[in-house]
Amino acid sequence: MKGDQLVTAAPGPAGIDPAALTREQLLGWRCALCGTLLAGDRPLGTVTIGQGPTLTTYPLWACDPNCATENAWRAAIGHAAGCEACRTGGCETGQRLLDAYSTAFRGER
Repeated sequence: MKGDQLVTAAPGPAGIDPAALTREQLLGWRCALCGTLLAGDRPLGTVTIGQGPTLTTYPLWACDPNCATENAWRAAIGHAAGCEACRTGGCETGQRLLDAYSTAFRGER
């Protein structure tokens, strides 16, 4: 958020700094935690932002499934799409990314 008179009431849920949120995050278009464009979402709570005498409360949304799981899956698939070693099954980086996804997925359940 930009503005000379920006005042925040209190830190948002999960310790989110309301002043650091983008317009898209405040309007519910992007995840308030990771900034990813939302396809599925879950409510996080609200933040109140003041500019001058006006206070506005925004509901915050996060990725659903969990950001960690979603980001780990995207990293693994993004890597595998361009990696010849992943196609032959001998890529240590690909395996590490898949292991990170498995760990995040198990932690979500």
